Amino acid sequence: MSKIRFEWDIESQRIDRSDGEDPLAKRRRRRNIARLLLILAMLVAMIALGALIVRQRLIDVENHFAQLLQDTVKAEVAALRIGDINSWLAAQATEPPGWIGQQRAAFQQYSDLKAAGAIDLTGGILSVRIEGERARVLVQENIHNLPYSRLWFYRRTNSGWLHSAPDYSFWGEPRQYVGAGVRVAYRAVDQQFATELGPALEDWLRRACDVFDCGDLPLLNVNVTPDSESAAGWRDERTLRLDIRSPYLERARADAPFDGAYQQLVSQILAERIINAHTNYRAAAYPHDAFYLRGAVTDWLAAYMTRKDGSNSLLDSLAANYGAEAMARLLANLSATDSMAVLQHAIPVPLAQADLDWRDFIAWRLKLESELIAARAEEAWLQLYDTSDDSVRRAAYARFNRNAPPQAYKVADHYIGTSDAGEPQLRASAKASDASQQQEAFVLFNLVNGVWKRAN
Repeated sequence: MSKIRFEWDIESQRIDRSDGEDPLAKRRRRRNIARLLLILAMLVAMIALGALIVRQRLIDVENHFAQLLQDTVKAEVAALRIGDINSWLAAQATEPPGWIGQQRAAFQQYSDLKAAGAIDLTGGILSVRIEGERARVLVQENIHNLPYSRLWFYRRTNSGWLHSAPDYSFWGEPRQYVGAGVRVAYRAVDQQFATELGPALEDWLRRACDVFDCGDLPLLNVNVTPDSESAAGWRDERTLRLDIRSPYLERARADAPFDGAYQQLVSQILAERIINAHTNYRAAAYPHDAFYLRGAVTDWLAAYMTRKDGSNSLLDSLAANYGAEAMARLLANLSATDSMAVLQHAIPVPLAQADLDWRDFIAWRLKLESELIAARAEEAWLQLYDTSDDSVRRAAYARFNRNAPPQAYKVADHYIGTSDAGEPQLRASAKASDASQQQEAFVLFNLVNGVWKRAN
């Protein structure tokens, strides 16, 4: 029974034997696969090695061009140091028209600074950026022992790198600073400037709005750009869209590009906008005291925002002795044709007893008087005097008839006393800026209906 083999068992064995692979062929196939994989691996390795060689070659070429660029910069600085204008001009591009003339003038400016002992041409390279055949280099130079930088642009030619005109399209990628109430758009070149500008504007707005009610002040949008027509100016004042020119078009502070000059300019512009909004854009009329007071408040606010010492002694003393909020009270009551009597609304004591420094106001009044005399504006001029005394009137007209040219004054000292009539009298010593009239003059002002009027 065990010897009986069914037909399907026999057929199954035949199928198994027919499906079996020859061991020799199997080994041959495996060797071929291994050989193919080895060839592929070698090919990949060769491609990778080739790419590495090409990449290294590109790096070497880039390093070579970078070194040539640095050598060009050093050669230019050396030419400036030794006063070699021919070498300096030889390193300049010939386009656009007028570029050579600009660089000739730049060479003369450097020569003048050297002659004055004001510049140290260190030749330090602060940063380098190369993209294809164009490059920009930030070069350090010290002015009066302070670090400054100049941004120089270059074009690569067959003869090497040439110093070219500023390339506004090569100012770097767009970036943005966003803060409380402030957005600053800029490009990579102005990174340091913008990151100093943004926080400063935030702080200034906060300080200004602590004093004046800013209401629904819109977001301050600032665009730092190399192609601004002015150093700083409103594109749209009411919507707070401000353009600021990149400092790197000229010489910029290397350690603090948003320097004192830029701070003064921008803070003044912003202060004017805030004062305009606070007064609903009501203008002050010349030659009324309101014209002086409004300008003085603006100057005070600009200095207050930047934490700088103010340039106006009257408003500085008003804020120091009666609080910064006194400025808001003053503006709230100021009309276009107001006299200085409006100051009474800002302080809790009579004007004659107020702890105020009147020197700047006196200097302005004396300058205003000389302007009105020169303009032959007799009616407005006479309003500056206390004409209740005939001797004062005669002295005033003698001055009017001399018709001296307008001039500025500096007030050295002042104090408030009492006139012969028992009224408050402001007494001051002033000196004209005209070199021919350096002798000090003693001036008197009587307080008439809350207004200081000249009494001599």
